[in-house]
Amino acid sequence: MQGHPTFPGRMSLSSYIRRSSLTVDDDRLSPLTMTVNNQAYNQHMKTSNIRMKQISFFLSVLLFLLFFLLLEGPMFYIPYYHEQHHLFLFTQAYLDSHLSAPGQLLGYLTDFCIQFFYLPHTGKGWFAFLLSLPYLLNVMICHQLTRKHDLFLLALVPSLWLLIQYLSVDFPVTHIVGLDFCLLVYWAISSVKSNRLKLILFIPATAILYWICGWIYPVITLIIILIPMLSALFVTGYITNNKYRLATNLFSLLVYAGGTFYFFIFSYNMRERLIIEAEIHLKAGQWEQVMDCCRRYRRQNQLILYLNNIALYHTGKMPDNLFDYPQTMGVQSLYLPWKSDSRQTEYGHYIYEQLGYINEAHRWAFEAMTVFGETAPNLINLIRYNIVNHRPKVAMRFIRKLKHSLFYRKQAEELEKHLSSGELPGLKAIPYDKDEKVRFANILNIGPELSYLCYKDSTNRMAFEYLMSDLLLSNQLVRFAENLKRIRSFSYPALPRIYEEALYTYRLGVDEDTFNKLGFDISPATEERFKAYYALYQRKDRQALKKQFGNTYWYYLNFLSPYGNKVITK
Repeated sequence: MQGHPTFPGRMSLSSYIRRSSLTVDDDRLSPLTMTVNNQAYNQHMKTSNIRMKQISFFLSVLLFLLFFLLLEGPMFYIPYYHEQHHLFLFTQAYLDSHLSAPGQLLGYLTDFCIQFFYLPHTGKGWFAFLLSLPYLLNVMICHQLTRKHDLFLLALVPSLWLLIQYLSVDFPVTHIVGLDFCLLVYWAISSVKSNRLKLILFIPATAILYWICGWIYPVITLIIILIPMLSALFVTGYITNNKYRLATNLFSLLVYAGGTFYFFIFSYNMRERLIIEAEIHLKAGQWEQVMDCCRRYRRQNQLILYLNNIALYHTGKMPDNLFDYPQTMGVQSLYLPWKSDSRQTEYGHYIYEQLGYINEAHRWAFEAMTVFGETAPNLINLIRYNIVNHRPKVAMRFIRKLKHSLFYRKQAEELEKHLSSGELPGLKAIPYDKDEKVRFANILNIGPELSYLCYKDSTNRMAFEYLMSDLLLSNQLVRFAENLKRIRSFSYPALPRIYEEALYTYRLGVDEDTFNKLGFDISPATEERFKAYYALYQRKDRQALKKQFGNTYWYYLNFLSPYGNKVITK
């Protein structure tokens, strides 16, 4: 077969034709290749966005679970405290009180949200949802406006920052409610498809938010929205590799997790928790748990000593174990002197209620209402005190108000049933005497009030033990000895240890006839213990004294009493 002709120094005709054909085909395929590449890129970005949505959803669930577990565990007292200091009422008057100025309606929304903290587990889940919501809303807003996701996960920062802030009970729930509400409104606007309509809706929505929340919350919300958006617009586009994107996500998560853990540990207020936890147990009558909280406090605090001494009485340990706890504040560890301290107003009524001194308990409850408002605990206390003081009309005023709440309505109805009888289980007022002259309570010193209570009711064991403790803590051994005869109204198996120690100290300072008139004997064991104590005292061995006799009245009188180491005889 004859072959194809060739050209000297040139390629064959068939080769030329093949080369020409390939060149023409390549030129024609270039636009198609670009289209395929664009489709591949778009598919890559779509897959990346789907993956980021999955990560965002996973983080939202994880965030909620983390907050819920923390609120069920170390932060359990936070929702309780806020619920006890807010009360939402379903009345027109209550709504009208929040409509007088811009920003006040947010308080109405906050109280509405807080009322659900009353439910033990559901309330904590609701609080966890409120704390995790800013992240989810911010992520959705960012994607709606930019069609991109923030690889640095900056939307996590507000929720984590708020978690740390809520470790303090003084941080208002108003902040999370205001932020969530503003984010919800802006998320609704961002969901509108038309950009022009978004702009049209933005201005009136912001004006409405100003009226509801004030100006600060919309401004902060817009800043919180803007930061992840800028990151998504100017950073995300430069990181296209899936491995690098995932690495950026993981690095950001590690930074946030490490920072949150550090600040959580650093900011956690164990002492604040123990005080609130002790009060929870006190309300439930769990006295051993109250003492356990006070024991774990490990520092001197008047409120802790006050709660601990109440628990000591109810466990029957006050006459024997009063000095197991360093009573360095003297008589002020038994009660809270009136010092116009707003924080103490909600605790002062406990001792007077249990002593049966209802008028003084009522005064403290009313002062607490003046400071903290018409909260459920304050209203319930005022209802109870007015019932046993036979003032049904005053009690009914507070009952009507409490009936308009969601979770306290039944309790108000139960209290209403006792209006006619004027009696309540577990609450007893001192006997009322119409002929008795008007008497004003001593708000600075509980001593005279305890003497008055013992005079009015000689069977009031709590008043007696507190009177004895008051006299011992104030170094008034002479008055202690004179009042010790009141013990015969009660069935103590033997003279309590610290009473016998104080009585022996009193005997050392009087003649035998004076002591014998009291009608009490000192056991040989107490005399031997004093000899051992005195021997160490003469050697000035303070460490050995504290170890062996730190829980005795002798050690308190010599080393701890804030009134000096001398017996007060007047």
